Amino acid sequence: MNAKPEDRATSFFAQPGILAAVIGGAVVGLLCAILVVMFIVYRMRKKDEGSYALDEPKRSPAAASYGKGHNNREFYA
Repeated sequence: MNAKPEDRATSFFAQPGILAAVIGGAVVGLLCAILVVMFIVYRMRKKDEGSYALDEPKRSPAAASYGKGHNNREFYA
């Protein structure tokens, strides 16, 4: 009845219920890690979509089309 520590660890993982729980936990942990990485990538892409430079002065299209210029022709649609 003098069991070695290696024998006890081997018999611990040899039980089908314990082995299934360890494998299931590893699979669930891996899926959670993948979901977290996908969420981080999604947030980074979403943040980049609406970004624009704040340093550049914005010109409105109306001010550019009716400003001073040498081309004063009218266009009819």
